[in-house]
Amino acid sequence: MYMSLFRIGASRVLLLGFLIYSMTACHKEERQVHFPLAALNGIDDQLLFEAVEKAEEDGGILSLIVYRNQDIIVESYFGKGGADSIHRTKSVTKSVTSILMGIAIDQGYINSIDETVGDYLSDYLLEEDSLVARLSIRDLLTMTGGFDWNELTDPDWIYWNNWVRSEDHFIHALHVPIIHVPGTHFTYCTTGCQILSGIFTKATGYTLKAFAEEFLFAALGIEGERPWGADQQDFNYGGVSLQLKASDMLKIGQLFLNMGQYNHQQVVSEEWVENSVSPQFFNHNSMYYSNHYGFLWWIGEQQGIEYYFANGYGGQFICIFPELELLVIAQSELNNTYHEPGEQWMNTLSLIMNEILLSVH
Repeated sequence: MYMSLFRIGASRVLLLGFLIYSMTACHKEERQVHFPLAALNGIDDQLLFEAVEKAEEDGGILSLIVYRNQDIIVESYFGKGGADSIHRTKSVTKSVTSILMGIAIDQGYINSIDETVGDYLSDYLLEEDSLVARLSIRDLLTMTGGFDWNELTDPDWIYWNNWVRSEDHFIHALHVPIIHVPGTHFTYCTTGCQILSGIFTKATGYTLKAFAEEFLFAALGIEGERPWGADQQDFNYGGVSLQLKASDMLKIGQLFLNMGQYNHQQVVSEEWVENSVSPQFFNHNSMYYSNHYGFLWWIGEQQGIEYYFANGYGGQFICIFPELELLVIAQSELNNTYHEPGEQWMNTLSLIMNEILLSVH
């Protein structure tokens, strides 16, 4: 009898012990912290963890950085990505060109964005080029040059391919037909950025790359070679081809989040930053998550939160949410086996605007 009671008591003790262990294990699992700085910065750790898991499972995303209140909350690399990987930023290049234009104006190389193509590039223009000669720098910065070239409504890449296959990319850009009154119609295209590059070099005596190395990258602590292709006139491509690390893109985001300052140095004027990311032209909602365009920056609002972003083909992003003191950087593989570039672009930006933003309080 005593043995039976002992067995019953022992069984109860074992059962109680198992229940206590299970409850303790579940409690520990529930309280597991994935990103120690998340909660300290008003970010839901679990929701952010799920977003990062989704980024990894995507297969095409190479890097993801989440930064808030001067802290790097997440810095994750997937697949072929890595902290030292230099990656093509595609049209993020446009926003960097805008920053360099602002620095050139701050330094007095260019007097005003109301100066014209003809003021700087008359040596490349013929008498019949009077329309392009009258285009202002402002028109080119806001994608309102009126060109017969809209990359967002050209699924067969006809305009782009014609440009790429031309013998001289700069001269081709100067001679793209103008079909709208400049300053009145938003058409997203790279041609205006190539004209800007020519203006920039003629005004400053620097290529975009050389100027960036001396006056932007050095100030941001970006060291080493950052490839940046150039056309047949040796003008760097103002709209594409700059290659950066994800950490470089973070520094550019920090620069703008701090209104042109980096490490207590005013790298580009606060006025330029403010104008660059203020709505300059309604873009007819031609881009997902954006309804306005600044000076080569996309501008939008989501759930009452205003933001702006640099945006590159295939999923390259510098997303800045000033009111939240939040930056999200993403790089994606351009030729991955998981998604077409357009799909990859949408997957990456949707992850930022929905999953990651949802985690931020």
